[in-house]
Amino acid sequence: MKGSRFFDVKKEVLLKGVSVAELFTEHSQVFTSKGELRRLVQGGGLSLNKEKLGNPDMIVNTESLINGKYLLIQKGKKNYYLIKVF
Repeated sequence: MKGSRFFDVKKEVLLKGVSVAELFTEHSQVFTSKGELRRLVQGGGLSLNKEKLGNPDMIVNTESLINGKYLLIQKGKKNYYLIKVF
């Protein structure tokens, strides 16, 4: 398994609202580059909380959290990542 599948992100990041691209590349290492993320979004291979993402600039905030503290990311068919917000 390459890299971690779990990431911690501070709640302040989501309180202000953050783009999917920034959250998945800068605040967690789900993607190593924004280019990789954009290609996957264009191909329909990225989901947040089981909802397909169509725009890498979509804003994620605390309303997106599952049980007030989790974000579930699906990258491709079999790769899942969990972001825990604290």
